[in-house]
Amino acid sequence: MRRFSVGEVVTWIPDLVLRSETHGDYRIVAAMPDRDGDHMYRIKSPLEEYERVVREDLLVKSTGYLPEEAPRLIDLKMPIKIVEGT
Repeated sequence: MRRFSVGEVVTWIPDLVLRSETHGDYRIVAAMPDRDGDHMYRIKSPLEEYERVVREDLLVKSTGYLPEEAPRLIDLKMPIKIVEGT
């Protein structure tokens, strides 16, 4: 049984061979056929132009957001009030 679904945001943690590669949050684009008994996924980061194919054991559930989904924490049109301390 697969741990992740298409559309889910995950964190990719490269193995020792790919340690220098960019790790971080990705969206699962597709579930691929198993390879040598490992579940495989196609993942995509909005920060990269290409998709990656990775093993399931190199993915963990993400607690973050992809850049285009980051919640807006402040309203840029709101005035800023400066309060001086005593």
